[in-house]
Amino acid sequence: MALLTVQDLTLGFGTAEPLLSGVSFDLAADQRLLVGGATGSGKSTLMMALAGVIPRITPNPGYGGQVALDGRPLFEMPGDELFARVGFVAQTVEDQLWDLSVEDIIAFPLENRGQPRGVIRDRLRALLEHLELTELSGRRVLTLSGGERRMVVLAAALASRPELLVLDEPTTGLDPAARGRLCRALAQAAEDVSGVIVAEQDPVHLAPVTESLALIAGGTLSALRPLAPALDDAALWQAAGLLAPRRPAAARPQPELGRDLLFVTGLRTRLARASGRPVLDGLNLSLKGGEVLGLIGRNGAGKTTLMKSLLGLNPIAGGEIVLDGQRAEGWTTARRARVIAYVPQSMRQILFHMTAAEEVAFALSMGQGQGDPAAILARYGLEGQGETNPFALSARQQGQLGLACAEASGAAIAIVDEPLLARDLEGRALLETFLSRMTGAGRAVMLISHDLELVDDVATRLAIVGDGHIPFDGPLAEGWRSAAFAALGWAAPYAPDRESAA
Repeated sequence: MALLTVQDLTLGFGTAEPLLSGVSFDLAADQRLLVGGATGSGKSTLMMALAGVIPRITPNPGYGGQVALDGRPLFEMPGDELFARVGFVAQTVEDQLWDLSVEDIIAFPLENRGQPRGVIRDRLRALLEHLELTELSGRRVLTLSGGERRMVVLAAALASRPELLVLDEPTTGLDPAARGRLCRALAQAAEDVSGVIVAEQDPVHLAPVTESLALIAGGTLSALRPLAPALDDAALWQAAGLLAPRRPAAARPQPELGRDLLFVTGLRTRLARASGRPVLDGLNLSLKGGEVLGLIGRNGAGKTTLMKSLLGLNPIAGGEIVLDGQRAEGWTTARRARVIAYVPQSMRQILFHMTAAEEVAFALSMGQGQGDPAAILARYGLEGQGETNPFALSARQQGQLGLACAEASGAAIAIVDEPLLARDLEGRALLETFLSRMTGAGRAVMLISHDLELVDDVATRLAIVGDGHIPFDGPLAEGWRSAAFAALGWAAPYAPDRESAA
């Protein structure tokens, strides 16, 4: 008997056409399946159904068919049994977090099931060590970086030794070293977990720990096939709307540099590490019009702290920030927002108008932006969505709205943090449209990402954050060969050994 059986599964949201239909497959015990598909194709919805979240917790009007674990339909299981047997990590891990300590989050599933304290302590210690999270002990999870939070949620999902582990885009926000820890954790989990299903757009890093592949295209899921030979079939991935995983490197853009837009000199943050050392200390950075600066560094290195310092969200203890020729000392966050537009990974934290068109109109009113909200929305794939509530948009569409608002604002600089839409063909085209329009207007973009191939494809300059400052700032080709990059221990983008490095 298969571990998981999916029969004619249909998922939809009450529209005439279902999101997915006719999904059927068997997952054998000890099988590791990777599910790929473009953003918005239904991967997250499918993962929630396979984990039993749909329809147990989240209703789905178009739900039909059956998902069974060891022959038993998930909807028949009591909730405590279901979520003890199935571990789930959502794409938006903030939905699975509370303002608790790292240890409390990981221990919660065991405490909820009344496990003895000694058992909980031993399991907690093992997970912290295996996932290399011991340095985060005692921290509140909401003070962690996005990648660190994701690893903590993974540890919590593994805590009760589930039979089935379902992961939705688990490498999101993870630096290459953390992706390696994820792969090692999945390999070690083989002793406890019978089956693993992973939704992922970039399969290369998970190739060592997954052997089967199914792709979403045309509103359904393909038959399962071996993953290894599929990695070299570019047409297969392109038909599913995805960038081919083993594609050649793209030609790097050549910038036409404009005026100075940003100078950061000797930046020292008030925010400090447990040792008392400032997260950033003596950091220098500049940015000119026409540039796309790729900003990389380990999880927790200080990239988010730098971004928040520029936006005025984190007070600084020393140094100087000059924005578009003016010292920003004493500037309010609102005034800085007229110079720096921000597109976060999760747009939900900055949306506050009733319609998408109102979001764009507000952005236009912030500064020097010009244009018609409807035309700007259409440029970023949101034609006809002007009257839609932003919170009714998908996460992908919210990201598109973020790009539309950043362009509309007329801000000299845009900070784009881990753009998820850049991993598929349509999303990459939208991002490239945004970058072209920004740089063509003499504006600049700071792209924060752990997707080194994306940085190599679209950035015009590379900066590496580490040890509280920026040890490398310069051309990309030099950056990948620099001592600062070598110190990270990561494989360079498009390097033949980047899969084994995971």
